[in-house]
Amino acid sequence: MKKFKHPLGQLRQDPITEKWVAIATARSKRPDLVANTERPIPAPKPRYKEDCPFCNLAKYPQEPDVLRLPDVPLHWQVHIFANKYPAFVPSKEFHSWNEGPYRALDSVGYHDLMATRYHNQDDGVADKRLIALELEALVLRYRQLQGQSAVNYIQVIKNHGKEAGASVEHSHHQIFSIPVLPGDISELLHGTERFAKKNGEKAFSIILDFERSEQKRIVFENEYFTAYCPFASRVPYETWIMPRQSNPFFETIGPDEREALAEAMQQVLGKLYTGLNDPPYNYYIHSAPCDETGFVCDKSLFGHFRWHISILPRITTWAGFELGTGIEINTVSPEDAAAFLREQKLPPQHS
Repeated sequence: MKKFKHPLGQLRQDPITEKWVAIATARSKRPDLVANTERPIPAPKPRYKEDCPFCNLAKYPQEPDVLRLPDVPLHWQVHIFANKYPAFVPSKEFHSWNEGPYRALDSVGYHDLMATRYHNQDDGVADKRLIALELEALVLRYRQLQGQSAVNYIQVIKNHGKEAGASVEHSHHQIFSIPVLPGDISELLHGTERFAKKNGEKAFSIILDFERSEQKRIVFENEYFTAYCPFASRVPYETWIMPRQSNPFFETIGPDEREALAEAMQQVLGKLYTGLNDPPYNYYIHSAPCDETGFVCDKSLFGHFRWHISILPRITTWAGFELGTGIEINTVSPEDAAAFLREQKLPPQHS
């Protein structure tokens, strides 16, 4: 019987969360993984679709806009409005209670959507002006929400493609404003503090300095931002966009930073679009809590944290090992992923 020899993989640990991932490139030969990475070239989307609820607002009226940019009736490009099917509902008062060993509270907060005007304005093919406008709208809405009662944390996400959980094809983001601190954010905040106490320096400063000196996991850089595939990437082609300036708060970025961030996002999402044929992905913005009172956590933790964007293509599926252990198996090394993305050209863009 023929024996197969496989190259030795690696177990890598995230220096902040201290979680492990397995880099197992030999598993990339699995038939289902090959099929996922060799997706067909996507057909161009139309500018307008009659049956799309975010295109045909006359037939499918949404909740009233809370923000629209540019704020000109016939020329707007992005708008923000309340979700018709919210996970969290606004309320000035809410109740918390204990039930035996359990704790619960009313599911209060805000659940907004931000959609582009036209159906074909996906971020992977959008020009920098549109992405910068989206970022400006997110910053403005973030500032509106952060002072609301019962809002202690704001999570901006984007689900692109059915496999990433998008129920509507039209490009859109979701903005969740909630009264509690999510476990992953608490873990990041405490992880950066633990790292600083152990090493005497801020975690993201050391990581970014090292990545910029090594260059092998860098995808793109400009004056304000570095995009790189993390050393302990959880999924193939995972990419983080990190500000070069240490700042815990996304909502404080100014116009120059928004323009530079738009360029970095265009580069990363455009290269993913070209290289992986418009893969499904999730991206989210991790920022420090917006609560002014320190209700959700000790505000001293913020000084070690740096806001950032994580982009996770969804071309693999968790199975029993991942679900049982919490250790992801990544079939593409971050070094190979970054080299592949650097080589890709940007697709034709839509404004």
